[in-house]
Amino acid sequence: MNYIRKHIINQLTEELLNTDFCGEEDAILTHFENAGTLFPFISEGLKNTLGKPICSSQEEKYSFIDLFAGLGGFRLSLENCGGKCKFSSEWDKSAKEYYKKNHKEVPFGDITKFTSKKINDNQLDDLIPDHDILAGGFPCQPFSRAGVSARNSLGLPHGFECTTQGTLFYSIERIASQKMPKILFLENVWNLVSHDKGRTFKVIKETVKKIGYQFFYAIINSETVVPQRRKRCFMVCVRNDIYNEFGGFVFPTFNGTSLPLKSILDPVVDDSYTISDKLWAGHQKRSKRNKERGTGFTTREASLNKPSNTIVARYGKDGKECLIPQKDMNPRKLTINECRKLFGYPKDFELPTHKTPAYKLLGNSVVVPVVQRIANKIINQYFPN
Repeated sequence: MNYIRKHIINQLTEELLNTDFCGEEDAILTHFENAGTLFPFISEGLKNTLGKPICSSQEEKYSFIDLFAGLGGFRLSLENCGGKCKFSSEWDKSAKEYYKKNHKEVPFGDITKFTSKKINDNQLDDLIPDHDILAGGFPCQPFSRAGVSARNSLGLPHGFECTTQGTLFYSIERIASQKMPKILFLENVWNLVSHDKGRTFKVIKETVKKIGYQFFYAIINSETVVPQRRKRCFMVCVRNDIYNEFGGFVFPTFNGTSLPLKSILDPVVDDSYTISDKLWAGHQKRSKRNKERGTGFTTREASLNKPSNTIVARYGKDGKECLIPQKDMNPRKLTINECRKLFGYPKDFELPTHKTPAYKLLGNSVVVPVVQRIANKIINQYFPN
């Protein structure tokens, strides 16, 4: 860290010491460097010290913000379509670390610090830069089939009743109603549509329409784009005046032949990915029991001529979602590199070298080529020039 940068960080720390934004110094500075985004709650003296941003002066086709950013799959897709990211937010420490490695920007942390009742509309307007597209895959665990089942078994609330994650949709609502971007581009698990007998999805649609948007959605399976069965609910919400000018959104099709898992397997794999005798015996025992009961998850070796099952954040625990058969050996888990390919991230994309955090980050991610195909359709229709 050079002297000037260190001085600015120290000055930011002093000025933010008694605020909710203490600890966001790196995010403030990298946002300024990358996008020219100037944090409002700092002194005029520090603004003068920062001066003008050195970011590219090339005019972007459109701008966007990246909420619940994870590894930055939305960002990667939207930048590939000519967009400029003005703001990013992600609370997970490991995700923030690898977002910085790959996008050269530290996301701001908890988005609710920006949308809490302590922040009035004028402050929110200053904190979140103007943008054309609000993008984000808001946390899916409270709505997923596995998440709902687990929470029910523990007597815990799910959906919007889950106050730690389920209500984060309302942060999107508040930002959208204040900034009114042209497009909201959102993603969640496919079970969102049927959660709580459809009432959750109805609330989302009605909320979006109430603040001035037309609502369009599609359930999309990634298996014709990457060899992974990953069904997700994608939502594109179009501001009313943009809808009146350019019409409703029609999602691209994802027809075609499912891709085989064998197409992404590494030629040489370390033995550490092979599961133990104890774990394999446990999988077989539980699968037999669940099959007899007609309930629960059964574990079997993957068919290499078909797509994998959905890779989830817990995959590193036991690999039951996709076990690769091996001759005269126990099956193995997918390698980190194979998982990267199942999500469509480029070869040079940095991921943790340790298995569990890598699987977790990827399991919570989007399939980049799916997002990019939808993004292309959005840009061609609503940003024609």
